[in-house]
Amino acid sequence: MDQVLPSSHVGVKINEWYKMIRQFSVPDAEILKAEVENEIKEMEEDEYLLIYYSLMTFRHQLMLDYLNPEIKYRSDRPTTTELLEKIEKPQKTLTGLLKYYSHFFRGMYEFDQKQYVEAINFYRKAEMEIHHVSDEIEQAEFHFKLAEAYYNMKQTHVSMHHILKALEIYDRNPLYTVRKIQSLFVIVGNYLDFKHYEKGLQHLKEALKLSQEFGHKRLISSALYNLGESYHYMGQEEKAEAYLRQAIEIGEEMKLRTLPHSYYSLSIVLFKQKKTAAAGQALKEGLKTAVKYDDNLFCLLTEFLYVLFAEPINKESLEEILSKLENIHMYSYVEELTLLTANFFKEMKDFEMATIFYDKMVESQLQIQRGDCLYEY
Repeated sequence: MDQVLPSSHVGVKINEWYKMIRQFSVPDAEILKAEVENEIKEMEEDEYLLIYYSLMTFRHQLMLDYLNPEIKYRSDRPTTTELLEKIEKPQKTLTGLLKYYSHFFRGMYEFDQKQYVEAINFYRKAEMEIHHVSDEIEQAEFHFKLAEAYYNMKQTHVSMHHILKALEIYDRNPLYTVRKIQSLFVIVGNYLDFKHYEKGLQHLKEALKLSQEFGHKRLISSALYNLGESYHYMGQEEKAEAYLRQAIEIGEEMKLRTLPHSYYSLSIVLFKQKKTAAAGQALKEGLKTAVKYDDNLFCLLTEFLYVLFAEPINKESLEEILSKLENIHMYSYVEELTLLTANFFKEMKDFEMATIFYDKMVESQLQIQRGDCLYEY
């Protein structure tokens, strides 16, 4: 009679698999995933262990989608959406650590879909179960993901609170260099919102150095992009353009999903330099990549810039796009676009229209300040 493996043995291996996922070590994670799949066939019956395996498969696919969205690792491997449907079914019966993972991983999925309010709602549900988490790296992961989501909603102080907690743990664990670099990006973004540009640049130079030492092209591209954004905020458009073009070059080579964002930022920088033809080309490339990656947010943002700069101005179209952004709580982009539009009309000496859009910018800032009201308790 074949010997049946204890589920605890497989559980330990799933924990090792998760450790490799969090380190973004794809080869090791793939090996451990295959070993777990083989051992499950010989394992004693354990419903909760199988749920844990399903959750980890979902998390594994989120890692792959983040690192290489263009690569299909196996043609028979289920998609993230299919895996999500599978783990949703037993969710009501979950307790403790499994319930934490279920909410936490679902929040990560919603974040990847740019549904930031939904992501925060799931993270908060996970927070109700975080007392079951004893592993400090998992606690750092939780703080990192919350910081990332709050940054995108411009809840700057809350984001900074969580990211510093995460970074403190990652600094003690040298195997988590990728997360340390990503944490520095979040800190830089918050410093930009605080208008502490020089502080942000210090962290960016460290992030770029670490990314280059690590040889991670996606992170190098992100560091260059953030440098471009920093110089853009500082009013140094020529420097900003140079860094953004470098980021785009790597993005095109690696087929990164960040390309629509990079082209969007580049087009604004080019318009500000009166490089209208180049800006129009950047918009065209940005829209193409946004459609390719099914990025509805940057389709909307690019469309707004087309209406503002590349077509005869249609105020109703501008307001319609802003309304769509407000409906999905993207007030940080509404703030950016209304300020850009107000300044554009001010330059055109159309002070009435400039005032209208300045007022819209102030309203978006109020909505950002009321951000906590968007989330469930």
